[in-house]
Amino acid sequence: MFSKDSNSSLNKLIQFQYSIKNTFQIKKTFILFFIVVTLLDGLFLKSLFPQTNPQDAAEIKPLLRVFPSYRREECDWAIRWDICLSCLKIGRRYAQKIHFYPSGPYREHGCYSEEEGFFLMEE
Repeated sequence: MFSKDSNSSLNKLIQFQYSIKNTFQIKKTFILFFIVVTLLDGLFLKSLFPQTNPQDAAEIKPLLRVFPSYRREECDWAIRWDICLSCLKIGRRYAQKIHFYPSGPYREHGCYSEEEGFFLMEE
């Protein structure tokens, strides 16, 4: 009976060692896979990770946002409420032209009309 108990505990110890080896093998495989993918990405592929793209990428087409501002109260929420009020005085709507650069977006504030399109207010 003594040999049976020691044999059982020996089996548990061996199983525990195998589980530790398997855990390390899985971690090692995952790390090697990640390293290979990263190297391939850097050498051959355009880029799987957008933050590794070069910072001199071309600007995309600007976005034009035209706001429905027809009354003074509607200019309260505008980023540049002073320009919004100036646009209202001449019968135009407040608008933003947003340019997207790698360093971040840049907004131009102006007026918009169907006839003239977007234009900046003279300050």
